[in-house]
Amino acid sequence: MRLLPGLGVLRAYQRSWLRPDVLAGLTVGAMLIPQSMGYAALAGLAPQYGFYAVIGALVVYAFFGTSRHLGVGPEPGTALLAASGVAAIAGGDGARYVTLMAALAMVVAAVCLVAWALRLGYLASMLSKPVLVGYITGVGLTLVSSQLSGLTAVPIDADDFFPRLWQFATRLDEVNWPTATLGVAALAVMLLLKWRLPSAPSALIGVVLATAVAAMLSLEQHGVAMVGSIPAGLPTPSLPDVSLHDLALLLPVAAGIALVGFTDNVLTARAIASRKGYRIEPNQELLALGLTNLTSGLSQGFPLSSSASRTAVPASLGSRTQLVSLVAAAFVVASLLFARPLLAEIPRTALAAVILMAAVTIIDVSGFVSLWRVSRAECVLAVVATTGVVVLGVLYGIVIAVALSIAVALANIARPHDAVLGDMPDVDGWVDVNEYPAALTSPGLVVFRFDAPLFFVNAERLAIVCNRCSPTTRATRVARDGLRRDRRARRIGGRDAGRVDRPSANGGGGGHRGGASERAGARSPPASRPAPADGSGAHVPHHQRRGAGVPQSRIVKPFTRHAVG
Repeated sequence: MRLLPGLGVLRAYQRSWLRPDVLAGLTVGAMLIPQSMGYAALAGLAPQYGFYAVIGALVVYAFFGTSRHLGVGPEPGTALLAASGVAAIAGGDGARYVTLMAALAMVVAAVCLVAWALRLGYLASMLSKPVLVGYITGVGLTLVSSQLSGLTAVPIDADDFFPRLWQFATRLDEVNWPTATLGVAALAVMLLLKWRLPSAPSALIGVVLATAVAAMLSLEQHGVAMVGSIPAGLPTPSLPDVSLHDLALLLPVAAGIALVGFTDNVLTARAIASRKGYRIEPNQELLALGLTNLTSGLSQGFPLSSSASRTAVPASLGSRTQLVSLVAAAFVVASLLFARPLLAEIPRTALAAVILMAAVTIIDVSGFVSLWRVSRAECVLAVVATTGVVVLGVLYGIVIAVALSIAVALANIARPHDAVLGDMPDVDGWVDVNEYPAALTSPGLVVFRFDAPLFFVNAERLAIVCNRCSPTTRATRVARDGLRRDRRARRIGGRDAGRVDRPSANGGGGGHRGGASERAGARSPPASRPAPADGSGAHVPHHQRRGAGVPQSRIVKPFTRHAVG
């Protein structure tokens, strides 16, 4: 059952799970109808290709995936990235475009399967949180610009964010007001339902209402475009007819889709699994993502990922197993076979509203606010990632996001947090002496923590900070800290404080700098306490005797000794 975790869950199925699973499956299926059509249009394909892509993927993931709630299928960011990559290769040939899109799904599958064989599941952490927030927000803004034409019927032929906005602003006189009014009303209904009834299939309800209004008012006669006829039947599995040269051109796009799709899948699945009490296996998710894209490519579909909304809804309805995906697949098949006349009457502006609702959902304003409160530097990284996607496009935005994540990781490793540790009697364990000034260090002993793996990027920094934290250098710095010296003097007596902070014989700086008269007047140990064996004449508490006999110049750094030489 290791390769088929879903089957293991289904074999232990309980009858009490059936009702919530079926209800959640029907809800997810209802959500997939408008989303599959809308995201297929976003990918530059006819609506039926959205159904072709998702049917087999739902069944495959139900058996190979480790999440019991993940809503696999079309996703706007993946569809947009696929469209930008394939359009540059297809050269305006519609038939070639469809073939290349299916081939792209299969190349994504190949990338995921190779990564699974190499056990590269840790790549789910490749994109840092700030960069991921910025990238997703940039995708959301790009989606908004891409749907201005579909929502208002204004002709826009630009491919980038700012040119689209400029064309829209200069062609407002060409707005088809029945189209725009219907689309904006459908979007308002969807957002209202999303806010008030988050478990309801808001996209489906909005599309159904828009379709009913368009039919009653005969809006097609007023310039409102409809989806049109959808071919009957289910797709026949086949390999796309492409050359090795085409596959090589698709590989960089496929790698970007695989990285972003896998990261999104694992993060979304983990968020739900942690609340529901089960675990997600990243390497198995690589296999599942690869197989779902393989079935999509064989069915003339396009690259797939997952949807956060289609994941959250079944979880909120109490679903327990992957039966949700099987029920949703059956619902999509039934709709494609028996509801084609109704699907043909859907206004295209309503599908644009579906995409706009997804765009509004993924624009993460709260994420930017949280980053600003925690770390303004990370917030700036998120803004840079957003700017890269908006200015250079989604495809180059992937490259920028990955480069930023690698740069941030290297910066954190090159200049990690470090601390000299001391013993705090009232705290369990050793603490940072900079955070706890009253913490006591042992004479002649420095306990040092370096919060990063050691390699050539940070070796020089480790040598510098270790030298700075040596007993001689540290004694000079501590001697200038009057408050800390006074606290130690009150704890162990003036003469002992001088002994603890006194540097080594060959070091510079001083420890306790009181004169001879001050040292002579230091408090003597009580007569009832035995003098220590070293003949110092002062009683040293147990936690101060750890470093007895250790040379003053020695630094204890068990896992960094070889780096400093």
